[in-house]
Amino acid sequence: METTNHQSVAAPAVRMGAFLSGWVDPDEKPSRYIDRLLDRVPAVREAGFSSVWVGQHLLGHPWPVLDTSVYLGRMSALIGDMDMGGVYLLPLAHPVRLAESLVSLDNISGGRFIAAPALGWRPAEFEAIGVPVTERAARFGEVLQIMRKLWYSQEPVSFEGRFYSIKDVQMTARPEREGGIPIWIGASSVPAVKRAARFGDTWLGSSHTPFVTLQELAAAYADELQVVGKTPVRRPLLRHCMVAETDKLAEERFTEAFTAYYNALGTWGIFKEVVGEQHTSGDGELPPGRAIVGSPETCLKQLSRYTELGFNEFIFQVGLPGTPEPYVRESMQLLGKEVMPRLEASFATAAV
Repeated sequence: METTNHQSVAAPAVRMGAFLSGWVDPDEKPSRYIDRLLDRVPAVREAGFSSVWVGQHLLGHPWPVLDTSVYLGRMSALIGDMDMGGVYLLPLAHPVRLAESLVSLDNISGGRFIAAPALGWRPAEFEAIGVPVTERAARFGEVLQIMRKLWYSQEPVSFEGRFYSIKDVQMTARPEREGGIPIWIGASSVPAVKRAARFGDTWLGSSHTPFVTLQELAAAYADELQVVGKTPVRRPLLRHCMVAETDKLAEERFTEAFTAYYNALGTWGIFKEVVGEQHTSGDGELPPGRAIVGSPETCLKQLSRYTELGFNEFIFQVGLPGTPEPYVRESMQLLGKEVMPRLEASFATAAV
């Protein structure tokens, strides 16, 4: 697999992004619900967020999930000077088709698109596409290699792999961002974070990974970075989040929606495939080490633990399905006005 010469642009010590989940409430008129999702984009920009993000799932149930590229394309008109990023399940994609889709997102956003390729984990998605889960790592490598060749080669591309074969394919579209499309590889296992160190611009930590596991993964990632001689400027991490004036209020606003969310993902196999059965949480309980929840002071303390692991960019999902919109907006405002400025100040002081 090839890498590019893309280098991350120097960034502030700490940044924050908003993960604007494309889950759609089936009990509402879709267009009305989607309008509310899109209306969060200017709100997070005003609150000081530097990026907006979208994930990918196929055949979402019980909540349908908006197509990632379509959602981002609509969102691109609203982002202003923010970046926008998308998580894509590479083993389920055809490399030529996805390469064109992603370079289009780069172009339509004015060079502000970040790609976050991931392996995927949900068995039903692989079965529906007809891809064996056992092939996902090898397919991931071929898709990423072909896309990079298509984006940056000045000559027609030919490739003969285990899964994909192309001959004299020429893409005339090119990324607009200087240095090309950044590749933030989503990973939640030791082999995967090592892959991210070797072939990505950085590792994007999963929102599903408990803190205790992140400690192990961060150490493995740091070791592999030393081996390959890389020092990423940006170290992003996804986290579910709810901030309110008090810990009690934040927990009350968070746990019902989060419990429903993980009950649904549990039927998809998330605890067996990703989180680990030992990290399940019962109804009405906060998840162990998988979310930032509390008052601004409490959230600041929780985030400081992650900066000790090397993370300096937090992509917060604050609006799970079923969360009342006023709670979402208040959480965004508190993150932007009270939590992150104090985290950045403490981060900068520690670096002196």
